[in-house]
Amino acid sequence: MQDSKQVIGALEHTALLLRFQGQSRFKVEAYERGARVVETVDGDLASVIERDGLKDLQGIGDALSRQIEELWNTGTSPLLERLLSETPPGAAELMRVSGLTPRRIRLLSEALGVDSIEALRTACVENRVRKIASFGTKTEQKLLLACDSAEPRRSRAPQPVLLSRGLELIEPLGQKLSDAGLVWSVVGGLRRGEETSTVLELAVASELDAAVHALSGLRQVLRVDRDNPRLFLSDGVIVALHTGERARWGNVLFYSTGTPQHVVSIRERAHARGWLLDDSSFETETALYAAVGLPFVPPELRYGQNELELAERRGFGGLLQAADIRGMVHCHTTYSDGKESVLEMARAAHSLGMQYITITDHSPSAHYAHGVTLDRLKAQWDEIAAAEELVPIRILRGTESDILRDGNLDYPDSVLEQFDVVIASIHARHRLTRDEMTKRLQHALALPIFKIWGHGLGRILNHRDAIECDVPAVLDALAHSRGAVELNADPHRLDLPPAWIPAARERGIPFVVSVDAHSSHGFRVLPYGVTMARRGALTSNEVLNTLPADEFAKRVRPVAS
Repeated sequence: MQDSKQVIGALEHTALLLRFQGQSRFKVEAYERGARVVETVDGDLASVIERDGLKDLQGIGDALSRQIEELWNTGTSPLLERLLSETPPGAAELMRVSGLTPRRIRLLSEALGVDSIEALRTACVENRVRKIASFGTKTEQKLLLACDSAEPRRSRAPQPVLLSRGLELIEPLGQKLSDAGLVWSVVGGLRRGEETSTVLELAVASELDAAVHALSGLRQVLRVDRDNPRLFLSDGVIVALHTGERARWGNVLFYSTGTPQHVVSIRERAHARGWLLDDSSFETETALYAAVGLPFVPPELRYGQNELELAERRGFGGLLQAADIRGMVHCHTTYSDGKESVLEMARAAHSLGMQYITITDHSPSAHYAHGVTLDRLKAQWDEIAAAEELVPIRILRGTESDILRDGNLDYPDSVLEQFDVVIASIHARHRLTRDEMTKRLQHALALPIFKIWGHGLGRILNHRDAIECDVPAVLDALAHSRGAVELNADPHRLDLPPAWIPAARERGIPFVVSVDAHSSHGFRVLPYGVTMARRGALTSNEVLNTLPADEFAKRVRPVAS
């Protein structure tokens, strides 16, 4: 083959065919990861293979190393040839069409000889697909639409990295720098707490050579670009490097953290005072901001929006911090899809210094999550009462009640009124029209009981887009009723998005920073929720679970006392 791009294509093809055959997720991901590693090595692949260095690359084991060598030397591999012989022609391409399962692909191949997306489109236009048993007219129409929106071949652009994953990837780099005696910091979107980043950014108080020397020995660093200082990691992630001397460390952090709009606004402020920011040196960011007459601006707010106005008007002393949170909200147990008991979750929350925990398992309509049916509720409440006797922490009995298709909440009103806390969330039918979804949410959030709007827009980052709805109209409904907005700390959700925090605040709606934890391990995500709150400039007195247990319970009680 002798072409790294062809090797990449063959590895991706192998991964798709393994997925078609129902092979394990780990095996499929191994070949997808192999493609990313080869892509990163790119022009150096020949020399890596020549020195038998494939196994030295993170993510490449013995089996995958042999496959890549075979592909490079012969243009194919025994595994790829076997998979091609066992699957219908064009199966890998057809796997990109939404609604096509391996079974359906085999039927289309056997009945119509369909071996590509274009062949499928033609068969649909000619009304031949509907004649196959188990397909029908509606399926044919859906497949025709799916052909036009088929997932494109994998983009060479890096996939956005979740905030939590980005911090995990940076950690060993930072440790290596610390071991070398160098000062470093996460910067860019990661430091601002953005939900995802296409490029991770790292600042080091040193010359570039010293930073590169410290990092190049790491196994996960595949290549270093010194001209445009970047590291290419084996996960397919790019890390941009910012370096500078200690005397200008404040400048380095400032320029590499804030958005261009924020940097310009500070530059203009300095210019108005008769000096040039770029010509000045600051060892700390605090000194830099003080020089333009401002308190330190938290990284989460450096967007060039209203942060300077906030700095002058009230400062940032009351901005929410993780230490302000007194209760773990939105916790699941073995009664639905959690992994630990009520007592185990309560003990873990207490060990982290919490004063209370809400047990909010799924409601009956969430069949996939083993929602708690009416006949199981009493047993759960008895268990909560028994657990509360064994721990010095308040355990509030609650529910994550599904918002049904018609906007009503799962469980009868007479049952909802008996909970201590109700979280109202959408878990199904995410694809209603904008008007239908808006009416559904308005109805649910206007109900007279106090409810917390759970993971409001239903997004799953890098997987599912936010639902379509008129968010201001939905917030109006919640404001005229009794309720709060959840800031869900699950790194895959981080929902309601911080951009909507000002709109909720303007309407006087309080907030809850929740963990949506399905085990005690899930409590670790709390800082991400706090980060989202800080991006919306929320203070501790705007977040309900900073309150003591009794006061929190009083504020969220479904029925006003």
